[in-house]
Amino acid sequence: MGLRMRDRKLSQPELFQSLQRQQRKHEALVAKVEKTAARLVRRKSKLQAIEAHIAELERRLAEPRKQHLGDYAASDEPLTRVQLIFNPSSGPDEHGQAERLAEIVKCLRAHGIEAEVEIKTSGHAARAIARNAARAGDRLILVAGGDGTIGEVASQLIGSPTALGIIPTGTMNNVARSLGVPLAIDDACALIGMGTTRHVDIGHVVSNGDHHSDYFLECAGIGLSAIGAEGGEAIVKGKWHVVPRALRRFLETKRGAVTVELDGTRIEVSTRIVTVSNAPLIGNHMLAAPGAKMDDGLLDVHVYDGISDAALVRHFMAASSGSPDDLVCYRVRRVRITADEPMPSNVDMNIAPNRHTIDVEVLPRAVAMIVGNGIALSVPVTSGPPAPPFAAGPSQANDAGARHRAERVHDDE
Repeated sequence: MGLRMRDRKLSQPELFQSLQRQQRKHEALVAKVEKTAARLVRRKSKLQAIEAHIAELERRLAEPRKQHLGDYAASDEPLTRVQLIFNPSSGPDEHGQAERLAEIVKCLRAHGIEAEVEIKTSGHAARAIARNAARAGDRLILVAGGDGTIGEVASQLIGSPTALGIIPTGTMNNVARSLGVPLAIDDACALIGMGTTRHVDIGHVVSNGDHHSDYFLECAGIGLSAIGAEGGEAIVKGKWHVVPRALRRFLETKRGAVTVELDGTRIEVSTRIVTVSNAPLIGNHMLAAPGAKMDDGLLDVHVYDGISDAALVRHFMAASSGSPDDLVCYRVRRVRITADEPMPSNVDMNIAPNRHTIDVEVLPRAVAMIVGNGIALSVPVTSGPPAPPFAAGPSQANDAGARHRAERVHDDE
């Protein structure tokens, strides 16, 4: 960096004295940073020890309960009453949902929770149940469903003391995988019994300056991001009539001029896709944002500037196997995306009409969630039940995050 104009007029002795002053300030600040980092390491270690003790206590309590579930009516042991929102249409198999619900209720009971079941009849109904729980100051609400239901409920808990517990029964379960929530019902209920919470960021999208806004836990974007979300969900859920339309839109979407403002810094790109990720996984377990954390107060933005169609296809194929290509990642609090021509957009798996502009911001620590040993957590719960796998496996995901994150941080602190 060049010297400021007023510094250029200083004499050599004055410049030397100024350098020494800055070096002393730097030394003092480094000492404070190192002291804070050491204190954080000690507190993380203490937290992990407490959580390991919690896991052991929860296991010892659950074992006898599992053996005597039939005697619970006559038992004096208290159970925590919690609302459970159950989505009967969640997951690839819509049959046997009554048996699945019965198993969930039984497993929750074994882990000290009496579920007051609410059946999700619509997104509006799920949001209303969650909103009422937050207003009532409930300590906990549970969701047995997929990423869509989890996102709907989380959007109503922003800033409230009500924590969200997840029993993943969806098709893709990206949120559960990112946060280390087990896919096995009993293990997920054991994690809820532990009650290990973290405060998780949530993304907030405003489109074209209108008053309507959306929230997301995974990813928002424009261009091929939306088309990929539409086509990917259709294939996974067997909605084959949607696939030709998505393919046609894919072929019709051309690279265009896009302006991206990243915490106030503007860049001009030529692209067919911009993604704004809160979580590392999107779509069918695709590692789209390696190393993205859901608790760091930042969004991971990829602009895919100037990438050819063939290279783009290769990149997403590699991301699907957990080893995406090296791309620049901008980590920001706010981003505005403006396209010369309207482009399709998405908020998680929800597809919106073509848009010229979307504004996205992160709401840090917005929602309390019960989490486990997740790749998207700065401080995972290492003592929780086994974390669910994804394409690359948890350890490989962390390696991929370290290997592929070319970061440009725009920090206004």
